[in-house]
Amino acid sequence: MKRKIRPAEEEISGVIPIFVFAAVWYSVLIRSIAAAGFDPFLLVFLAAGLLMPYTAVNNVRRALFYRRQRAEAVALGDVSQGRITGIARQDVPYTTGEHNRLRYRRYYFLQVEMYDPATGAASTIQSQGYRIPVHRYLASDRVSVYTDRSGWKHYIEDFQLKEHRRDPDIFNMPREFEEFHMGGELFGKIIFLFAAILILIKLLMR
Repeated sequence: MKRKIRPAEEEISGVIPIFVFAAVWYSVLIRSIAAAGFDPFLLVFLAAGLLMPYTAVNNVRRALFYRRQRAEAVALGDVSQGRITGIARQDVPYTTGEHNRLRYRRYYFLQVEMYDPATGAASTIQSQGYRIPVHRYLASDRVSVYTDRSGWKHYIEDFQLKEHRRDPDIFNMPREFEEFHMGGELFGKIIFLFAAILILIKLLMR
């Protein structure tokens, strides 16, 4: 199995569909303006088209910021060998939409026992949160743990992944129900984008 497993704060996903949507959105608006002239009513649509790309750019900037921090810690070379001893699952609340609807996003945290390379002393740390059940992809509980200059933040590297997704799990944890989806949140975003484009086209064709 070949994939790079990153914690949620370093993920970059769903960016291309958002910019494709923005391109189509403004193409429809420009064609409408060219055909019927500029209507002040279109200012609402022109402004609305910027919201999702703006959010996507901020998400990319945030992910790259945390990736740089990880790269700096790895380059520093303060590394210890570690062993995953447990997994914690947490449903973190967040609000979304115009009415601040409360929803939950599930994260998985790894408890890792790391060993001081000089003394062999063990200490336990917790990883950053992952959106995917990372333990389901692992062929070994052995990892490398990098520590940043502050000594407080740790980064898990060198996951040993299964050859095949159906290989036995190394942790005796109950399987969770997995919804059938094509790309999870990304699929939902694509459906939303196409629906928004169709609504825009219908409004402008009236």
